[in-house]
Amino acid sequence: MAGASVSGRRSITKRLFILAALLSGVRAEAQSPVNESQVKAMFVYNFLKFVEWPADSHRISDPFVVLIIGDGPTADATERFLEAKTIGDQKISVRRVRWDQPLEGARAAFVVESDGKRLHRILDAAASAGVLTIGEGEGFTERGGVIALLVEDRKVRFDVDTTAAQVARLRVSSKLLALTHAVRSSTDRSGSQ
Repeated sequence: MAGASVSGRRSITKRLFILAALLSGVRAEAQSPVNESQVKAMFVYNFLKFVEWPADSHRISDPFVVLIIGDGPTADATERFLEAKTIGDQKISVRRVRWDQPLEGARAAFVVESDGKRLHRILDAAASAGVLTIGEGEGFTERGGVIALLVEDRKVRFDVDTTAAQVARLRVSSKLLALTHAVRSSTDRSGSQ
């Protein structure tokens, strides 16, 4: 039993090291959106490893479903990057859906939506369904998304809204929170800017 504990700590330490390396050493060149998008896709994958869902929300035999809502280079890169990945023993299943389709069965959603009303509907549905929402730009967490990817000084960073996570019954690891650019603890889903 003690060996399993040490092994588990090594695994977590290894994941944190990889995530820290991504945060500190990877630059996203503005003139090369494919590279920036690939870096963001790696972040999305690593976020999935540091969030806990309620024990009763999914069966271990269920696939780990990640939805892609919307279009764009980061959505495409995320879909490609996640296709062959696993979370623990669960294979990730990536599905593209429209903004108005149900989110049931999903664990996470990468959201690319600029329309405030549509985004509001997506985020409300995701919170009700216990779905981790990940998007781009500071406005994403300000509107109620859980994790927002942003580029600052040509580096990919991320913000986390802990209140949005709690509303969705998600627990974001303190290890991930320690690496964030900003941790928010309130949401505004009014759709206004």
